[in-house]
Amino acid sequence: MLEKQFNPERLYNRVVHFYIDKKGYSKDKANDIAQSVVQKEAQRRICKNEKCKHFSHDHIRNAETCLVENCECNEFTK
Repeated sequence: MLEKQFNPERLYNRVVHFYIDKKGYSKDKANDIAQSVVQKEAQRRICKNEKCKHFSHDHIRNAETCLVENCECNEFTK
């Protein structure tokens, strides 16, 4: 089973609109929060294996094998 590809623009827009519409934050504050959230989510989805550094959607979830050709990663490292 493959994980959905990470879409930072979609996440960014959803976070900005949430904080502006629901929380009443200013546009600048909402943008700052959205940038922070997107950066954290991107880092969470990157393999911590020094030989790999590919996104989690480039790994087969149940076997944890990297799908990128010529990558030596045998396991997605969190």
